[in-house]
Amino acid sequence: MCPRAVKIPDPTTQPTEIIAKFWILLVGVNQYEDAELPSLQYSALDCQGLGEALTEATNITREITLHHDFAANKPTLNTVRESLKRIISSAQSRDTILFYFSGHGILDSETQQVYLCLGDTQKTDLPTTGLALNDVLRLLKNCQASQQLVWLDACHSGGMTLRGTSKISLPNPTTQLVQVLRQKARQSKGFYGLLSCDETQQSWEFPELGHGVFTYYLMRGLAGEAADSQGIIDADGLYQYVYHQTLR
Repeated sequence: MCPRAVKIPDPTTQPTEIIAKFWILLVGVNQYEDAELPSLQYSALDCQGLGEALTEATNITREITLHHDFAANKPTLNTVRESLKRIISSAQSRDTILFYFSGHGILDSETQQVYLCLGDTQKTDLPTTGLALNDVLRLLKNCQASQQLVWLDACHSGGMTLRGTSKISLPNPTTQLVQVLRQKARQSKGFYGLLSCDETQQSWEFPELGHGVFTYYLMRGLAGEAADSQGIIDADGLYQYVYHQTLR
């Protein structure tokens, strides 16, 4: 359940003053059309809460786009893909992009590709109806933004929480997620990926928190608990905070 940091930007080479705009795309899926994809309880609330936390924590020009069950923009494949393409085409070299996803991630056993499951994803047709993580990273590769952040809470244990069980088991994509993001990090100096869990682990929803554990502590960290002695929250400090809190 411990989050996995893939790469941390070097603050000495990436000064905050070069950032012109912060583009934030937050996606969360509670309900799936496919009965083989168990419903989740808190992904939509995770999106809402994280959006508010990022608004409070940043004082730069930003644009937040939300796709979740309760938003005007639903978390379907076409709507999310169009938002991602729009942001990538609009971002300039001095900008930062954050892509966050909370929902099911599935490993395709035939291709060994990881797909992020949107509301209309069909488990039996992942190449057509799922959002391939490699496609997201290819789009980011063609983006001008010098800083690119990918936060994934996509390794949920079916419909299971710390207080319940699920009858449906989904292939755990964590190992492949780590490998893909590591490769991307080696290829791009400005890329930083954060996963909700380490290899062989899975993510959990926690009813007592009203959120997924990973995102709950992301929000707490952004609210100030991950700040250093000068009140600054950087990627390394946020990772360390979330790691130790979820481990606890």
